[in-house]
Amino acid sequence: MRIRLSAVVVLALSGMIAGLQSCSFNSQSALDSSAAQPISNTASRLETSMIDAEYEPTPQGASRHNAQASSDFFYQQRFTPEQEDYPFHHLRTVLRDVEDREQRLRQMNTPIGGVGGIRNWTELGPGNIGGRTRALAIDPTTPDTMYAGGVAGGIWKSTDAGAHWYAVDDSMINLAISTIVINPADPRIIYAGTGEGYYWGGMVRGLGIFKSTDAGATWNQLEGTIDGVPDGAFDWVNDIVISPNDSERLYAATRYGVWRSPDAGESWTVVLGNPDYLQAEQSSRGCTLGSTELAIRTDSNPDVVFAAFGSTQQDGLYRTHDGGDTWQRMQVTNAAGQGRMALAIAPSNNNIMYVSMAQNYLGEWGKLLNVFRTDDGGDTWEARVDLQSETGPWLLSNLQIAVDCYDYPLYHQGWYDNVVAVDPADPEIVWVGGVFLLRSDDGGLTFLLGDGRVLNAQPGGDVSLHVDHHALVFHPDYDGVDNQIMFSANDGGIARTDRARARTTPDACTLNSFVTWRELNHGYAVTQFYHGDSAKDRDWFVGGTQDNGTNRVVRTDAPTSWRMIYWGDGGYVAINPTNSLEMYVEIQGFPEMLKSTNGGNSFSPCINGITDTDGLFISPFAMDQSDPSCLWTGGTRPWRTVDGAESWDPVGRATSRYGQISAIAIAPTDSDTVYLGYSTGGISRTSNGRSESPTWEFSSSSLPSAWVSSIAVDPTNPNIAYCTISTFGHPHVFRTLDGGDSWHPLNGIGVDWMPDIPAHWIAIRPSNPRQLYVATELGIFASDDGGDHWFPANFGFPHTVVESLDFKDDDTLVAFTHGRGVFLAELTDPMARRPGRKKGRAPRSP
Repeated sequence: MRIRLSAVVVLALSGMIAGLQSCSFNSQSALDSSAAQPISNTASRLETSMIDAEYEPTPQGASRHNAQASSDFFYQQRFTPEQEDYPFHHLRTVLRDVEDREQRLRQMNTPIGGVGGIRNWTELGPGNIGGRTRALAIDPTTPDTMYAGGVAGGIWKSTDAGAHWYAVDDSMINLAISTIVINPADPRIIYAGTGEGYYWGGMVRGLGIFKSTDAGATWNQLEGTIDGVPDGAFDWVNDIVISPNDSERLYAATRYGVWRSPDAGESWTVVLGNPDYLQAEQSSRGCTLGSTELAIRTDSNPDVVFAAFGSTQQDGLYRTHDGGDTWQRMQVTNAAGQGRMALAIAPSNNNIMYVSMAQNYLGEWGKLLNVFRTDDGGDTWEARVDLQSETGPWLLSNLQIAVDCYDYPLYHQGWYDNVVAVDPADPEIVWVGGVFLLRSDDGGLTFLLGDGRVLNAQPGGDVSLHVDHHALVFHPDYDGVDNQIMFSANDGGIARTDRARARTTPDACTLNSFVTWRELNHGYAVTQFYHGDSAKDRDWFVGGTQDNGTNRVVRTDAPTSWRMIYWGDGGYVAINPTNSLEMYVEIQGFPEMLKSTNGGNSFSPCINGITDTDGLFISPFAMDQSDPSCLWTGGTRPWRTVDGAESWDPVGRATSRYGQISAIAIAPTDSDTVYLGYSTGGISRTSNGRSESPTWEFSSSSLPSAWVSSIAVDPTNPNIAYCTISTFGHPHVFRTLDGGDSWHPLNGIGVDWMPDIPAHWIAIRPSNPRQLYVATELGIFASDDGGDHWFPANFGFPHTVVESLDFKDDDTLVAFTHGRGVFLAELTDPMARRPGRKKGRAPRSP
């Protein structure tokens, strides 16, 4: 079952997004001092000036990221309106097949390289940017050992307090990790819940609960969360807690309700059902998102557990005094509009508990309703926050906008980022994390900002702590005096403060708190890229990411030296192949393109003339590699510039019945030949694209009604082109030999097939058009024979979502992933002798 937004909510969100899209902002950065050698004296002087330039950090509070819009975009690419849920069960079956095929290839591998001539993959990072993180757990006996869960990057481990991180198991299908809990009786035992269930569609549906018994070295899916329970019951596991009285007794909060396991996760029984999905002996009032959070007392036997239900609809807070046998609904507030709730029990006095409650009102959806407190274990509650104070109403909103630091439309995100934590040594000190992070020293009456500076930011100075907080964790030895260590997991990864009791500030505009922070994204490569490009004349790599801007690195051996060069949700990127100081980037929405002429040091809007606003959340644009002053983009009709984005002109009629333009390709040997793919299927082509009024021919009869995710044109023949389909349930690679009049699927032959998983990008090797590379939901597939046979090409590469591929040069392929950063592959000479090929034999054409 998938719940869709009502028209009213869609319009409300669309209005908010449209308002945010009306803003422009210039950001500055600086190149790494160890950049590649300059290509000219002019470039050398320019690079030196950029290195010496003062770094102006991006105002993180001005981030225009919208979680629901990015979720919808993810879904639109993969499903038709008739399809409902992300098929993780199918994906896991495909993964097992892919792993078997990879094992056979390893046994057959030759010294000259694997399929596609790929010698090896090298991780380029970013190891210092991070990404959305909802789960963080610290070993209570060895606090330097930490585990983190990326929403699109799996589980990561550090054994040196966050100085270095490594992925623990890439076989988990890039699952969204929503919660991690360590068994206090045996820290080698760890549980991880999957699926991010805090909003409707289930963009990041999970696959139950995973368990490790060897400190994270290996993970196994708990069969009890898949078999013997209703289908989907554990697809969104929002929280897990372990009984302090019996470490084998677990409780899990899912969309279907609260579940209990008496045997360390082997079997599960629903103890408080959500009647929207599951009828049970005891049920909540019913709500779309079910149970979003649990809290358990550590001083009671039997177990006393609290369960929060509701977000987009009102449901309630429930309590059990007998380990889940019976439940009662707490009367936290008489006010209507209860939305998502975050829970925190004071460690030093379990009778004291706080609830950070968002609203579900239209118009103020996600705004703070109040922070409620009980001093008697939940029998009575008091609304604590003074909503007339400057910060009070905005604990879950963009406070900087609310107090006029920036002139943007105000938005609230308590449905998305909402966390509360109580100081382990003082129940009067309570933290609330929403867009920003605030602390109360008077039991929740007043709150001041704890978003201090990140002291180790480079280059040039400090930056703000990343916005959008999801987890707050105190060090196991925290005492508030000698140890004041606290961690934040947020949309930028992981951060640590050693001064959690330091003075806070009311000044939202400067965020000049004495609670200073250090980022811990040292190798934590969970950044979600949408697209990327690489310079042809030097080792520069640039990519747009979800909620972490557009980032650049200027070396192949420095994965922790990436820099954000523009803010927001970064999208497509294009670097001039003859002058890498000139580049184009975009932020979410259409049209939102910007141009830099100094290598990304500064940007200016470059959309003069574009009057349409009907593009995708991430809208494609493409640069003519033969003439970098010519670029193409579009929403429901194409737009073209021939003067380096000084001005744009419409060069075709709107075709809204085919959806929006989702892919663009320009023939390498003929700038007049341009192909456009559409979000609901079909491809149009022009053979006079440089004329004042190009003519277009549309073809859809031989293509499915599905999202065209990319197009690539043969480097020698403009009539030969390939496209990929990202919608489940269809062939995913097609080829035309007649300029688009007809398209034919390239499914492969026999066991060497292309599985039914979304394909997001196709790249053709310039020196050998029969070598094809496809970016998919589970890594990369390659073909050496024009698509007759497909093989997984993931040796040294994770089974993760790959969004785009780029040939830096003929021997270097770059992959931009959505959750695991960027990878680079070195390719062998395509004319090298291979089994079955005579020396000197030229590759044949398709």
